[in-house]
Amino acid sequence: MKKEYSFTVAIEPCKEGGYFGTCPSIPGCHVQGETYEETLRELKAAIKAMIEDDIESDAQGLLQSQQDTLHIYSPFDR
Repeated sequence: MKKEYSFTVAIEPCKEGGYFGTCPSIPGCHVQGETYEETLRELKAAIKAMIEDDIESDAQGLLQSQQDTLHIYSPFDR
């Protein structure tokens, strides 16, 4: 059965150009991209990879407090 999870993300423009994205509920989960869309796409991929690693290691530390749906929320979604 496929599980889904919900995470809130933050994406901010960088002074030097591009964007920085992070998922505050997953320590170390952050990315950079040239565009907002690229940053969001890379952040989704990073979250997915961290979830898969968590499941494979059977630790499930990231997922204990999460729901069963992977939805990425950003206050600036376009």
